[in-house]
Amino acid sequence: MAKKISLGIPVLLFVAFLITYGFYSSYRSERLDTLKANSKVVETSAGRIEYRLVGDSGPVVLFLHGTPGGYDQTTALPGFRVLTPSRPGYLRTPLEVGSTPAQQSYANAALLDVLGIDSVVVMGASGGGPSAISFAATYPERTLALIAMEAVSQSTAMDEDQQSPPFFMRSDFLLWASLSLMDNLMGPEGIIALLVPDPTIQQLILQDPVKTADVEALLWSVWPVSQRAAGQHNDIMQFGMLNLPSEKITAPTLIVHGTKDINVPFGQSEKLAAQIPAAILHAVEGGDHMMPFSHSEEVERVVEQFLLKLNLD
Repeated sequence: MAKKISLGIPVLLFVAFLITYGFYSSYRSERLDTLKANSKVVETSAGRIEYRLVGDSGPVVLFLHGTPGGYDQTTALPGFRVLTPSRPGYLRTPLEVGSTPAQQSYANAALLDVLGIDSVVVMGASGGGPSAISFAATYPERTLALIAMEAVSQSTAMDEDQQSPPFFMRSDFLLWASLSLMDNLMGPEGIIALLVPDPTIQQLILQDPVKTADVEALLWSVWPVSQRAAGQHNDIMQFGMLNLPSEKITAPTLIVHGTKDINVPFGQSEKLAAQIPAAILHAVEGGDHMMPFSHSEEVERVVEQFLLKLNLD
């Protein structure tokens, strides 16, 4: 009897693995199909660029996503069209389009040319900050304004541990399994606790179902990692040798950053504000890197007031 049981356990484990892998394969296929269906790819003078343009009318906001990301990590701004390219190395935009912030600036300008867009409000979030800052400095005639949202803006040396993602984030299957287990076993409270260390900020998110859903969606938006790995690796390399021409920016500039951000320290935005003439720095007191969600009302109000003063209509 014991021998039969010992033989049966590997068989059960193998069957369980086949079932699990079947669910994974189906989910991955659906996810990739959805990503392709919701974006477009165009050939530009810089190469092939994937993008999504949302909105029917109004000025264009060029939204440059964080690390890791893709066009699917976009935002919405009432009264504006939002253009979100997948930065080089993410999803269907190859890294060859541009590895440095300067090269990515050229690529973004090339995309605007193809789409017939003359000028934009450029918004850089987190790891999209260097590309946004470089664009505003290089193309002042095409930059209506710059919004730096908890943006990487200063050179940050990283040790080997920081340069390499955790092992479970190097595999599509392992990350899918990890996120699925978290969803089923930990629920929203456990997921938010892992992402947000401050209990006060955790409650700001958990007390609002919309904020909670948005954070969970952000967590899933890094998947599949295989489609974002080249961009993430390149970003981390670039962050260690930034030398952005921030002082050349002449466009109206708003910098928004949480004072307790440990992913991108608040001090980076303090330096950026000193580098850009007449830049406005709005400090979100107590906010961390999840500030756009936990303090969404404050952030949206500040951005809306800034944009209104531009009189872009």
